[in-house]
Amino acid sequence: MIGSVRLRICITFLFLLFSVGHVLAQQAREVFGKNRQQYRTFDWQYLSGENFDVYYYDGRRAIATEALQYLESEFDRITDLIGYPPYFKAKIFLYNSLSDLRQSNVGLNKTYFNIGGETDFVKPYVEVAHMGTAQELKSELLFKISELLLNEMMYGGNLKDIFQSALLMNLPEWFVSGAALYVAHGWTAEMDDYIRHAIQSKNVKKIDRFQGLEASYIGQSLWNFIVERYGKSSISNILNYTRVTRNEEKSILITLGVNFTQLINDWQQYYGQMSEMVNKSYIRPADSLKFSSNHNVTTEFTTLKLSPDGRYLAYAENDRGHYVVKVRELSTKKETVVLSGGTRVIGQRVDYRLPIISWSDANTLGVVGVKRGEYTFWLYDLNTKTKLPRELDRFSNVRSFTFSSNGRLVVLSGDFEGQSDLFLLSTRRDRVRRLTNDVYDDLDPSFIPGTNRVVFSSNRTSDTLSVGSKKSLGELTDNYNLFVYDLDTTNVVVSRITNTLSKDYAPKALNDDVFFYLSDQRGIINLFRFDRSTGIYTQVSNFSSSIREYDFNIDQSTIALTMRKGLRDDIYLSKVYNLNRSVFTPATRRRELQQVKVIQERRKQEEDKKMSIKDLINARLKEAQGNVTTDSVKRDGAKADTIKVGADTAKITVRSDSVVTKKPPVINTDNYVFEDEVVKQAQPSETFLNRYMKTREKSRIMGPFPYETKFSTDNIVTSFVIDPLRGFGFLLETQMNDMLENYRFYGGIMSSIDLRNGDFFAEFQYLPSLIDFSARFDRKGIRWEPYSDGNIYHYSLQKLEVGGAIPLTDRIRLAVKPFGALARSVNQGLSSFPITPPSATPVNHYYAGVRSELVYDNSIISGLNIIEGTRGKLIFNHYQGIDDADNSFSQVSLDVRHYQKIYKGIVFAVRGFAGSFFGRSPKQYLLGGMDNWAFNELSVSGRDSEGNENVVGTRAENQDILFVEFATNLRGFPYATLFGQNVMLMNAEFRVPIARALSSSPISSNFFRNLQFIGFYDIGTSWSGADPFSSGKSVRIDRIKNGPFEVDIKNFLNPWLYSYGLGMRTVMFGYYMKFDLAWPVENYTVGNPQFLFTLGFDF
Repeated sequence: MIGSVRLRICITFLFLLFSVGHVLAQQAREVFGKNRQQYRTFDWQYLSGENFDVYYYDGRRAIATEALQYLESEFDRITDLIGYPPYFKAKIFLYNSLSDLRQSNVGLNKTYFNIGGETDFVKPYVEVAHMGTAQELKSELLFKISELLLNEMMYGGNLKDIFQSALLMNLPEWFVSGAALYVAHGWTAEMDDYIRHAIQSKNVKKIDRFQGLEASYIGQSLWNFIVERYGKSSISNILNYTRVTRNEEKSILITLGVNFTQLINDWQQYYGQMSEMVNKSYIRPADSLKFSSNHNVTTEFTTLKLSPDGRYLAYAENDRGHYVVKVRELSTKKETVVLSGGTRVIGQRVDYRLPIISWSDANTLGVVGVKRGEYTFWLYDLNTKTKLPRELDRFSNVRSFTFSSNGRLVVLSGDFEGQSDLFLLSTRRDRVRRLTNDVYDDLDPSFIPGTNRVVFSSNRTSDTLSVGSKKSLGELTDNYNLFVYDLDTTNVVVSRITNTLSKDYAPKALNDDVFFYLSDQRGIINLFRFDRSTGIYTQVSNFSSSIREYDFNIDQSTIALTMRKGLRDDIYLSKVYNLNRSVFTPATRRRELQQVKVIQERRKQEEDKKMSIKDLINARLKEAQGNVTTDSVKRDGAKADTIKVGADTAKITVRSDSVVTKKPPVINTDNYVFEDEVVKQAQPSETFLNRYMKTREKSRIMGPFPYETKFSTDNIVTSFVIDPLRGFGFLLETQMNDMLENYRFYGGIMSSIDLRNGDFFAEFQYLPSLIDFSARFDRKGIRWEPYSDGNIYHYSLQKLEVGGAIPLTDRIRLAVKPFGALARSVNQGLSSFPITPPSATPVNHYYAGVRSELVYDNSIISGLNIIEGTRGKLIFNHYQGIDDADNSFSQVSLDVRHYQKIYKGIVFAVRGFAGSFFGRSPKQYLLGGMDNWAFNELSVSGRDSEGNENVVGTRAENQDILFVEFATNLRGFPYATLFGQNVMLMNAEFRVPIARALSSSPISSNFFRNLQFIGFYDIGTSWSGADPFSSGKSVRIDRIKNGPFEVDIKNFLNPWLYSYGLGMRTVMFGYYMKFDLAWPVENYTVGNPQFLFTLGFDF
């Protein structure tokens, strides 16, 4: 690290010694950026535990308490598994839904590129969305905390680790993301499905080439293999050795005693053998049955439904947040788009469960989706092509819904106040009846044909519906079975259909006795059938990939399925499928281990029960206390509206809040018994210290406390700048924000090496509402000495700007920012004899104006200087002279950039820029050069076709120098080669990152990992007055002075300057450097090649 600092100092002195003339150039790079649309405000509070703080809103204290207790109970397991105790208490922001989370500003427009010297600080907080069920909440909490602790472990818990990791750590993507998945979830069905496909169809030995979710699954499977082969302790050993060696392959060799290549071979063989066993009993659907085609790999099919008459298949597809609902007539294959909406999300999680659909009748389709942050229910009529919307604003999440036989009732699984329960809705009136109200997850309800009974899936352990059950998150299982709820009875007992150790869900009933459903009984999710009259379940399908969605028409033997091949979704449709078939498949290795684990846990529980008399007595006392309150759902006191729907008659109770509020049980003070006084003898395995620690843990939660806006440093940037007018300088920038990044402060200072020139800026942004407000102050100072025999002028511009920006979409925003400005110039005397302090009176000019911006950003950053997509900015500036109207001017400019991915990281990048100054006192564009160009040249001579002098070459006082704009990049030409009130410029680059394109292995060297070779072409022109294109010639006036005479020579030239050449980009000494060799072409003449060295990114 010391050596790196010395090298940076040496580079600084090299710049000072060899930079000639006016060495500057880092013109401020254009800032684009995406947006968040906030439809609501969040009143945050938090609960504090020993290791976590959980933040919540909307009165979700109960859920926050459960989440905090669950995390505290899992803390020791996670930290022991990874072998790392965190430095700071983690903070969890718990959102009610994913649509709420998408309104968060956290991580928005993170500064991905700086020249160098940037230090990002690891923040010990995460955001978690409640996806609608308790099991999903547990899963999200574990994964986010595991990911946070592993990132802190690898990349820095203290300042020293952060600096060292920023310079030295380069881990492959699978390493940390895969470890986080395994630590949180272990061996999952999703990973099992993916790795079976990957082992058979891909070259998985080169695991470092995988990215995103694929890398996570690959890593999860590798960590799982390590645990199965070498034991759980290997995880912490490898992770901690990696912190020291900063190389995962060396750590694996030291810990496991096998080299990385051998480990990958063993891992591939391990899953390959399991895949071969699966192929002996399972099949893939025939390609001829594939219904979907020509869709992106990023598209997922969220729901599919066959119409009751079997004539149509409706399906919904979601491509990174943009959804489309389509209906296809199976006989003619004619397709109709029913509904579309949403936007493709960049850098945020997508809710791939939406939209969900269901048929009301043969010609009416119901759709549930999200609009402006709220759930909305649409009824679409295929005959009239009309949509009838209805808001479902009381629900935070909607998981599934189905219609009754006559279409008048809807049974829905939704999340209300953190609980996943069943609700009954009327399609004709805004009426809702809550069917269940407990902590268990109730999912996938559907009507049994011809009845008012509903079959659904639930992880409940009892047949009795109990209000306000007190089971904790940790006590809820991932074991789902099927139940039946009767709408016409007041009985509080539901009928259990299945009783397995698996996950049975998505039931569809043929009648009161026969039910079809999906189940992972054998490890791969397939279709099962259960006959209640015989009590026999039968496996119907044996597909080697898990079924994600399904629907069938029993009369026509038609079945539609959604399955995944790798990470690609496809729909399969069979019109001759035998739904009465019976198959048998052996359980997968993962499923076998799960079953053994469940049996062992049950045996342990039975042994524990036999050990303790105290537990038996306490259970009796709890039963006695439970008799104070009923276990049933009491009927509401409000009057009920009875909707006569024939066989579907049901009572729908109208309530103001539709929630049963349960008071806590009354404590019997006359018969109250302290637990430890019931029996003096404690359990053999439970000491006094254990009992004390348990009691202390339960009372350790404090709060709630209000959320306080506290600023912390997000990053610090120290870098070089080379300005065309002020030369070499240093830049120091910082960003501070609160935890939610709703309030941001940016500040920075730039100074030239002689301390005579400098900039300062400070900006505050207020971002928690739909409109983003900002206030900014800028000061720019220029000490200008163009000629050794001329005068020295000091120019300064002070500007105060306030404004607001409204996001039109996640990618487009419109900003309007009024401002006031003061331009000042001071004559400091002759260069040979400067006057200190200056005797001349300062010249001040005051301005008021407005800056408007329309910004579009659809780009994705996938690596250092590797960008894909499109972004652009349209700007209008107006300066109105206050003291002198003749100083007024306006400016309009357009900057559009497109980055087209060719292969892997190879990108073809194109940029177009055009701008114009106009008004009473128009300013100049100076064309030529590059941003942050070392050893640069600046042209100060010449006049444009209107006779205007080059502003940087004037000897007299001229405040226009404060507003001049350098139009870059035009390689091979000095700054201000052409100048004028208008400019057009185009750049094209073919970028080839050598490491990413040719190698799939991680490269530890920053130099080679970020090495890019490019070919480029630049072309541009600048002019004043009439455009030079009509005649094909531009006019440039050169003034020649010889004795007492001055002669103006008009040169009629090709209006375009262009250049071409080759370049290289890489990271050296912690800074991103660009080396280009350009051949300039002026007036059809190719000039000598020019070597350029610059700092910075992009063009």
